[in-house]
Amino acid sequence: MSHFPDISQLDDLLFSVEAAMGACEAHGALCGMLCAQGATEASQWLLQVLGEHEDSSRDLQEAGKQLLQVHRITVEQMNTHDIDFELMIPDDDDPLEDRVEGLGTWCQGFVYGLAAGGIKEDTELPENSRELIKDILEISRAGYVIDDEAELDDTEEDEVAFMEVSEYVRMGILLVYEELQPLQSSQTVH
Repeated sequence: MSHFPDISQLDDLLFSVEAAMGACEAHGALCGMLCAQGATEASQWLLQVLGEHEDSSRDLQEAGKQLLQVHRITVEQMNTHDIDFELMIPDDDDPLEDRVEGLGTWCQGFVYGLAAGGIKEDTELPENSRELIKDILEISRAGYVIDDEAELDDTEEDEVAFMEVSEYVRMGILLVYEELQPLQSSQTVH
């Protein structure tokens, strides 16, 4: 299975080329666009992430190359039946605070991607998808609050809660994609 580029390196590249969004948010936007439109051209998504540039620098070329890899992997993952779909957010080795922030910005990107893909507030959606999108919008507002007086026992509860929420989002995206793009998700990418 292919792996996403390193998030922090991609974030640095995107920052250096003054991209409109970071890595997590960009992946969320791609998933939102895919849910809204089905097939989303990489160029259409790249324009949302990178904006327009007159000159092509080495950093811009490298950012584009890595984003194309993200696009390819994501389209493959969303169109297979073995539920290998992953959210491009910081992994379990990163501090919980970074993972919560990454999930929140991923969800912001997803909501943005839905709008960029043509889904508006008044768009008629299946009830499950409408509820999931509402939840994802709430999660996009998430932040991690550190309580100086919190006991260490709370961190395990926080970890479990984060795992449950991120898994809910991950599986929810697949359901939204399946409901909004039934033909796409029933075809296998070769």
